[in-house]
Amino acid sequence: MKRIVLFLIVICATQAQAQDKKIFQNIESIVNETQKIITVEKGSKIDTAYFKTLFLPTAHFTVVGKENGQSLHETMDLKTFLETLTDEYYSNGYYETGKGHIIEQYNGIAQVIQSFYGEDSEGEKAWGVNSYQLVYTDNRWWIANMVWAISDNDGKDIPKKYLKN
Repeated sequence: MKRIVLFLIVICATQAQAQDKKIFQNIESIVNETQKIITVEKGSKIDTAYFKTLFLPTAHFTVVGKENGQSLHETMDLKTFLETLTDEYYSNGYYETGKGHIIEQYNGIAQVIQSFYGEDSEGEKAWGVNSYQLVYTDNRWWIANMVWAISDNDGKDIPKKYLKN
């Protein structure tokens, strides 16, 4: 019986590792994975350990916006951003999905501009644009940095080229 359990554990771990390898080899897949991970049902928690595997340890996260007509930004390191993902805001439920993107790639670097739609547990809806910078190193893609901005008018101001693949 112990051998069967061990065998099943090895098979499951191998399948998960193989799945992860596919994700890390494809720019579109690794970017979409960020949204899959932060989409969470009420009462659930985001798998921050897995989320962390998508990013370089030196990654930065910057949100850009406006307040009282002033342009503002806030930048966090990976550790701080992971802490925000454990906030009650996410444990109450959050949904996000990509709506379109453009990928530019050259010699081990990539840039993805992606439109997205999100909705929180209180029904607050938002459209925005994510910008991902990626690097290919150690035989896989890593997200080096992420910058995003929320639309001021329900996505109507998002350029159409970012709304389709």
